[in-house]
Amino acid sequence: MAIWGESHACELKFNISGEQKETYKAGEEVIIEIIITYTHRKCEIELSDTKFTYEGIKILGATPWKEKAPAIFARQIKILVLDDTLKEGVLSIGRKCSKEGVFGSIKLKKG
Repeated sequence: MAIWGESHACELKFNISGEQKETYKAGEEVIIEIIITYTHRKCEIELSDTKFTYEGIKILGATPWKEKAPAIFARQIKILVLDDTLKEGVLSIGRKCSKEGVFGSIKLKKG
């Protein structure tokens, strides 16, 4: 599992619920928690404007964004690891704003 995040105006963190594994098999369901922390008091874009892209996985469902603490928001995404030719599943997130926003990905190695 690899986690990458580049932060300018927000901080982005990914957590896997339950057991973290070296590799994930096709057909496995995984819950990923996404946490966004505003580094400025108020963001100019809505949480609903957060863009998600993915490959090698399928999104089965997601919770609404929930404020865990002031300026800290979380959402859980349930994914399915696909049986395809890709060696990893990738979930990427982007938030673009005038302060550069935040972009990040979590990669799940398939095996």
